Order: sequence, then structure tokens, then C-alpha cells
Amino acid sequence: MPGSALDEELSSVSDLTGLPVVRFSIDGSEMLGAIEICCAEHERRTQSDIGAITSTALLHGLWLLPPHTPTPVGMLPDIKVQRLRAAPHTAVETAAGFERTYSPPGVLRSVTFRGRRVERAVARAARFTPIVQRYVLVDESQQPVAWPTECVAREWGVGIVALRRGNSPEVLVPASPVETGIPSVYRWWIAELAYERYLYESTQPVS
Repeated sequence: MPGSALDEELSSVSDLTGLPVVRFSIDGSEMLGAIEICCAEHERRTQSDIGAITSTALLHGLWLLPPHTPTPVGMLPDIKVQRLRAAPHTAVETAAGFERTYSPPGVLRSVTFRGRRVERAVARAARFTPIVQRYVLVDESQQPVAWPTECVAREWGVGIVALRRGNSPEVLVPASPVETGIPSVYRWWIAELAYERYLYESTQPVS
């Protein structure tokens, strides 16, 4: 994709969400993610030279540790103990056990998909977890979104947004509010994936 086209898409989604937007992938599926950065955690990681923590095995181990309360080593599987000891920047080990110091770097607020066939992009967005808002981008030069595709988008709470060259994006179908759901390590993981890309793009020189 030409850089200028990608830049316009990133800018449009950022205008829509009011948040930094990065291009990344989850399980091989590319998307644009709007991430709300936790400034305090970002600063802590920057000062300690800690990047994104994307290991699902480590994150699952951290998920077993309640915040502000030591967990005795004997209560944890041996493999989890090994992983925690190998990552002292995420948990502190004392005589009382492990106490989690890890915090997520932010929250992934929305994901945006696009493709040559709008109906396929809508189907991809509909399959993605509704714990974030889901959007599909279309070009204003494309044919109007077919009614059956719009119906699917509305049924599954997927927003459809038209890119307008040189102007603010136009919301054709609003995205539904996020579903709170049950807190899980998956929220941490997708936020870390987006944060990893955020760090990478932040270090790239401006062309």
C-alpha cells in the first residue's frame, strides 16, 4: 500500500477516535488499532528500557498474580515460576512470593479493517471481539455500500466509515458501544501488540 494512502487511513481513524492509531496484525489479520496509552506506565517502561510484553505465556503467568498481594511460590506451577523469574521487570519476588508490578501499557479501544470487498471486511470485523469498537473503511469513490452488507454491519455493531480525500471521514454506519465482557489476559495481549507497533513507529524518522 502506498505510504500516502496508509498515512491518510491512519490520520482518518485517528480523527475518528481521537487516539493514536497504528497498523498491526492479530493472528495474521491486519488492522488499524486505536490505542489509549497509559502515560504513567509508558514513562515507567521508557525509563526502565522495557518494551512491549507480548509473550502470551508470560502474560498468563502474570494474570495469576493479584495486584498488590504476594502469591506464594508454591501456589504457582513450576513453569510459571521460571517465566516470572526470567522477567523481573514484571513481578517482584520476596520471601512471601511473587507480587505483580506489571501494568498494561494502555487499552486498545478500536480496530479498523478494510479490503477491496466491503462485505468481506465487514465479516472480518464482525468476527472480531466486541470488547473493542469495530470499523470498516471504504473509499468515497467506491460504489455505495450494498444494503445487505449494511444490514450485517448494523446487526453486529460494525461501523462503516467513508474516507474523504482532504476532509474528515464520514460515518455511514455507527459502531456499537463496546461490550464490557469478562476481564481477561486477552485484553492485555492485544494492547501489548498495538503498543509494540506504537513504539516502533515512534522511533521512525519522519519522511
